[in-house]
Amino acid sequence: MSDKKIIYTGPSPRGWHRLQLATECLQKYAWKYEAGNGGKPSPKKTSPALAKGTLVHLALAQHYARQRDGETEWETPQRAVSLISRLEKIEEYASEALDTYDAYVAHHDWQDKEQWKVLAVEELLSTTIAGKYLLTGRADLVVEDVGGRVFVVDHKTTGRIQRSHREYYTISGQLLGYSFMAREKYGERFAGLIVNLIQHGTPRYERFQISRSPHLEAKFEQSIVDIEESIERMKATGRAVDDWPKAMSELVCYHRYGACKFIDKCRWGAEAKKGGNWAFALN
Repeated sequence: MSDKKIIYTGPSPRGWHRLQLATECLQKYAWKYEAGNGGKPSPKKTSPALAKGTLVHLALAQHYARQRDGETEWETPQRAVSLISRLEKIEEYASEALDTYDAYVAHHDWQDKEQWKVLAVEELLSTTIAGKYLLTGRADLVVEDVGGRVFVVDHKTTGRIQRSHREYYTISGQLLGYSFMAREKYGERFAGLIVNLIQHGTPRYERFQISRSPHLEAKFEQSIVDIEESIERMKATGRAVDDWPKAMSELVCYHRYGACKFIDKCRWGAEAKKGGNWAFALN
């Protein structure tokens, strides 16, 4: 058995995702973070998009760790994907993920080695907002260019690269948070955040530096405080978990990946089964 290391970290401990859920819908936040096992939806199979994205991220993490440290310490991307896909029961997506990775390396590898020095892979960034609220984020890749400038690179996989990607990532709280924390850590050396888009299926790639959003950056800390305080106020009321405010919006309850996974609990109550209580509906 190989004793080489695999980078498989999972989400950061206090990341943007929980805050995003609270801004989208406090009820959704409560089901996820306040209800314990009782609020979780029934386990379901990982979506193809998430499975492929997870495995491509893993392959890239191994690739850049080996580029930074040499090949003796870290497992190969191929073996890492094989092992983790079996562990997570997503083996059916391993071959396509590795095909995507191989095409990516053929497209980018020579350029990366000439232009980038890898500083960190899956680095945990953290800060404390207003002296009390911990915010964390796991940077996929941190690099230094030939001029000594530092960039955080965030890998994004997609079924289809679109022009709109350049726009909607400029208002991503997750990426604004990465920039905020990287600016604290690297100071004037930090030059920005690069989105590394990777298209599945027919290989296509695009990299771009996110445009600055000065007003959002100036309001970022206050936004974190506002969201955290809204969560604290709801907890202080002592309400039952299923009595938290619900978005009740077709734009929130249904999103680009499908229905919210808690939609039946909101429609039929905490004990609802998948598909709703149709007997009740007909009475």
